[in-house]
This record gives sequence, structure tokens and C-alpha cells, in this order.
Amino acid sequence: MCCSVQLFSNKTDSVTTRKSFFLIPHVAYQQETSWSGGVAFGYYFKSNDVSRISSVSGSAVYTVLNQFMLNISPKLYFSDKKYFLYANMNLRNYPDYYYGIGNKPQNLKTGYVSRNFNVTLQPQYLISKQFYVGLSLSLKTENLRTDSSLTYLQQNIYSVFGDAGWNPYAKFTTGVVAAFDSRDNQFYPEKGMFAKVVAGVSPAWLGNTFGLSEFNVDFRRYQPLFRKHNLALQGYVSGMFGQNGIPFQLLPTLGGRDFMRGFRQGMYREDLLFLLQTEYRLPIYKRLKAAFFCSAGDVVNSSDFKIDKLKIGYGAGLRYRLNDARVHLRFDIARNSYGEKLQFYITATEAF
Repeated sequence: MCCSVQLFSNKTDSVTTRKSFFLIPHVAYQQETSWSGGVAFGYYFKSNDVSRISSVSGSAVYTVLNQFMLNISPKLYFSDKKYFLYANMNLRNYPDYYYGIGNKPQNLKTGYVSRNFNVTLQPQYLISKQFYVGLSLSLKTENLRTDSSLTYLQQNIYSVFGDAGWNPYAKFTTGVVAAFDSRDNQFYPEKGMFAKVVAGVSPAWLGNTFGLSEFNVDFRRYQPLFRKHNLALQGYVSGMFGQNGIPFQLLPTLGGRDFMRGFRQGMYREDLLFLLQTEYRLPIYKRLKAAFFCSAGDVVNSSDFKIDKLKIGYGAGLRYRLNDARVHLRFDIARNSYGEKLQFYITATEAF
């Protein structure tokens, strides 16, 4: 994989941070996608408050098999930081694997291509110096394209795990969000605290394929140690519940570039997820930094709570600061307590 960075800045004495733009091209090869290419990008507005910086970031990927993924995420402050809008739009026609449901290896792996559209809006209002409240609205539609491998496994999958998610579905969620944010910076915090609670419902009478309710709680603490050495901590809990089935794609899952690096995202799914992770961050030279991280957690069935084997991920990485907003290019290597293959991550945002 190769990458490059371009920065464009307009220096102004009256602002703490300059506006900037970065573009990171990359090329990759995976068995399920063949060759793919894409870009990660971000635009960061000038700001006189380094802890409140409006931005628009995202990524676009295209493969030689005509598969694509587009993600755009604006984070915008208005009216002297009294209003905040978080939004995310995701459009994908992209391959993935189904490994079953539960927190134990199922010795099951079948491929599919997900075609989905997802948009989330969370308008929020500042009711005190660091406390926001607001609404959470989201719409998601998805349908899968499968191959002949599912034909041989379909009866077993449906009888053991159910058929929710294999047929097209739609989900419109309404809810509330509350957040406390005392971080000195939202992209690479060195001190402060962040806590966010989101709860929502997707009732059948609104046209949803399934009647669902969901929540997630995200708590983060950033502690300065000495000479720009910092300790970051995160606790995260997420749940998805339904009486008539839950599409497997909506079940909380650990792994990936943010939640318990070292595990493949989607391999373990259940209706309740909990995790703790910590990261030790230290400077190396000028814009270059390093990080060592460890996480522990699992997914469980909310009516059972049995843990087969507590999952632990750990690893290390490098960070390179791209702009005044403290956005860093991140490269991580991680593995897990199951002894599976090393996982590699390249992105332009911190895990937490």
C-alpha cells in the first residue's frame, strides 16, 4: 500500500488553527476484492478554538470488480459553537464475509456483497459550557448479493442463526443524544474527557422491516503524563434489541480499526457489546509519534451473558501529524488473544 499527503493552508494571525486539506491515495489487494484504489480526504476549517473545529472528512474506494464504497462525515459548529451537527453518509456495494452469530468461532465463512445506503444526522445544542443534547436520526437500507456457496449453507444458517438480514430491509431510527466534551482537541486529545449516550427506536409502524431499539455509551478519558506523553482510555457499550429478529449486519461487532484492533470486524456479533481499551501515546521526533495499545471485551447475548473466552487485542503504531488541527495519519499493527493473523490499519483518524 502506498500513500501521499498534500496540505493546503491559509495562515491567519487571528485564528488558532489554519484551514487545511489533505488527500491520501492508496492501493490495496484483497482476495475478495482483487485490486482496489481509493482516497481518504479531509477539510478542516480555520478556528479560534482548537477544541471545536468544523470538518468534513471521508473516503472513497473502487475495485476492479466494480465494487465501491463512499463515506462522508461532516462535523460542523454553528452560531459561536452553540450548535453542533454530526452527520455521516455511507454508500457501498462491497464484499464481506458471514461468520455466524455469537462470541465463539463458528467454523463458518460464506461471502456476500452488501449493497447499502446509510445516512445519520445528530443535530445538537450546547446547554452548558461542555454539554450538548439533541436528536439522533438515521436511515439505512440494505440488500445482499450472494453466490452459490450460500446454497449449501443456507438451511443450516437459517435454522441456527435465523434469516434476518439475508433479505432486503429498511430501518429508520429516531432517538436522542447527549454528550459531554471537555477535550482540548477532538482529533488528537491530550487531556480532558468525552462521554456520549445515544438511544433510539425503529418501530414497525414507521415502515421498518423490523421493530428495533438500540443504545450505545461511549466514555473516554485523556490524561497527560510528562513531556507530551499521554494515556488515553475508553469504555464502550452497545446494544441492539428486537422481538422479531435483528438483521445480522446491525448486531454490534468488535474488531476493525477502532474497536479492539487485532480482530477482524464482523467475525463475532451479538446483541450486546462491551469493551475497554487504552493507548499510550508518546512523541518521537517533531510531527512523528508512536502509540502502544491494548483492549479487552466481548459480545454476549443479552439473555445469557456467557463469555467463552475474553477477547484481548494489542499492538503498536505510528502517527504523523498532518495539520494544525492535530489530525494524524495513523498506521497500526495488531494481533489478538486467539493467535490469529496480524491485522494492519492505515487511516487518518484516531481509534478514540
